[in-house]
Amino acid sequence: MATKYLSSEPVTHLFDQLPTDMIYYEIFPYLDYNSRVTANLLLPRQDRLRTPLRKDAVLEFAMRLGSTSLVTLIRKQGTTTNPITRNRMSLKIWRTVPLFPELFQYNSRFREVMAAKAAEFSDPSLEEMVHITSYTRKELKRLCEAFLLSLEKSHPYKREVASSSSKENWSAV
Repeated sequence: MATKYLSSEPVTHLFDQLPTDMIYYEIFPYLDYNSRVTANLLLPRQDRLRTPLRKDAVLEFAMRLGSTSLVTLIRKQGTTTNPITRNRMSLKIWRTVPLFPELFQYNSRFREVMAAKAAEFSDPSLEEMVHITSYTRKELKRLCEAFLLSLEKSHPYKREVASSSSKENWSAV
């Protein structure tokens, strides 16, 4: 006897025997997320629950991911006492910033602050750069100039997206 899964007949489940309302209101509340997704896939296509994402949910997630990554690097740099490690962390921060263009395309305040810092670090005669090696100074200048150029050419400001970090219970739906 051939198994049903290899035949051309549609596969039937116990869910086919139950009314859809009973499944939604009596079974789904007791399932965890992964079990709900699996159970939803067992339902006929027309009976599946669909929950679309909010309009800016993906942007908010990308912005949160980028800000978390940058904050982690900035905190590491702030607690570092070794000047060489601080130099490396500074370069790593400026190499990481362009990886998250959503931060400066959809947040005007972040864009202004980063542009001001990039302009400040692009100046080779900066007095605050006491413990910085010549390599780090040249590389930092190159990275900051490239960042400022990309702000003008590749990553224009589009619009403001409300930061999800101010919301207590963030959800994509």
